[in-house]
Amino acid sequence: MPATGIHHITAISSDAQANRDFWAGLLGLRAVKKTVNFDDPETYHLYYGDEVGSPGAILTFFPYAGARQGRVGRGMATAVVLAVPQASLDWWRARLDEAGIVVTDIELHGDARLAFVDPDGLPVELVGVETDTTGWGGGTVPADHAILGVHSVTLAVPTADATRQVLHQLGYTGDGLRLTADAALGKYVDLVEVGSASAGVGGAGTIHHVAFRVGDDDDELAVRLKVVGMGLQPTPVIDRQYFHSVYFREPGGVLFELATDPPGFDADEPRDSLGEALKLPPQYESNRAAIEKGIRPLLPATDGPVFVHRWEPADDSDRVLLALHGTGGDENDLIPLARQASPNASILSPRGRVDENGMPRFFRRLREGVFDEASIVREANALATWLATQADRYDFDASAVDAIGYSNGANIASAVLLLRPESLRSLVLLRPMIPLTPDPLPALSGKRILLLAGQRDPIAPPDHVEALATLLKTAGADITTTFQPAGHELTQADVQAAGAFFSNSSSSS
Repeated sequence: MPATGIHHITAISSDAQANRDFWAGLLGLRAVKKTVNFDDPETYHLYYGDEVGSPGAILTFFPYAGARQGRVGRGMATAVVLAVPQASLDWWRARLDEAGIVVTDIELHGDARLAFVDPDGLPVELVGVETDTTGWGGGTVPADHAILGVHSVTLAVPTADATRQVLHQLGYTGDGLRLTADAALGKYVDLVEVGSASAGVGGAGTIHHVAFRVGDDDDELAVRLKVVGMGLQPTPVIDRQYFHSVYFREPGGVLFELATDPPGFDADEPRDSLGEALKLPPQYESNRAAIEKGIRPLLPATDGPVFVHRWEPADDSDRVLLALHGTGGDENDLIPLARQASPNASILSPRGRVDENGMPRFFRRLREGVFDEASIVREANALATWLATQADRYDFDASAVDAIGYSNGANIASAVLLLRPESLRSLVLLRPMIPLTPDPLPALSGKRILLLAGQRDPIAPPDHVEALATLLKTAGADITTTFQPAGHELTQADVQAAGAFFSNSSSSS
């Protein structure tokens, strides 16, 4: 038999925990399998789907810690398009907005869609479809709003003709840029002709391959022969434990997979506990201890805003230090500085969710020194909500969180204080500016804040820092401002000043 729609889509991510929080927590899919990349057992392979991981409802991810950002382009699938009940689009818009996700309303092929990105920048779209069925309701999303499965995939190819011919051999029909399979899920493949546009670059936030559903082993061999007959070079059949696979690149450069329906995800664990234990293929079972030691344990998914982050716990610490990087930094950048400033603190270090030409930031700016206030409000509230969730997850006192932030990180820390003052106890702000001026100002009595400015700073000049100090004093905060003989760069004197500030905080608490 020919392929009957999309079996699954596999993408690349960076942080496994943020990936699980987003797809299982925020989007409510079931985490149906936790295993390792069979070709690279030092990293996870995570599967999400409906209750049983039905073909057509599956998304899978290779999370490589610290993976560089990829770039969507020619020879790639460009977006994960998922089906939800038509009547649920407004519900999803509200849910995503509450999590601080930027959503764009678009229409394509007559379908209303919500477009957004996951924590690694992977393009995602929700399409409303008319349906009498419901999805899996055992997670964070009610069944009548739950994601049903894959709706379609979009392929960026030089020209459509050669790719279309391959899809015809896989059972899709159509002579235009939308091809259709006889399937309830994964029914559509949309082609975009990009000519000689830049080729995609694999990395976090990109789709690795698209798998098509081919029935059983005999069906797979029959379709494989068709692929050979087209002059392409498919791999032999590979046992992926939950399905059997054949891989090949179609003429436009996109990596395709043929995947069987059996054996299914309950082949090695009961359906009611799918995804709970780390499952390994037989060839790696003898190395289980080393594999488990080498990969970061995954915690249950949390609902709400998602930030890629690092958590560095300290024994018997009465302080959690929220470390907030500057433009272009990430969750690793400020940890050494935070550790020097407060050696005994636990450190929670998130990555900003806004992408500015490949550089992470905590909020959008319109141009240098001019901030997008709507973005500040959205991201500051999301960060504060996320911080409270992490207090429950990592079992720390939410009232004992101090912040140290540099540049853009200092500005988002100020914004959190001004909008959600209960979230932070004290702050060290390195090279800050005023992020916004709420009306009315919050009551900041009891909040201790150290502003560390550069006398020669062209980005956060002294008068801007003084304006921020005046604003915070007006709100009742206890402000200390120190001007260092420096520019926007940080110095050892900044580290020493931050260390003295936190030491004094400890002795006075």
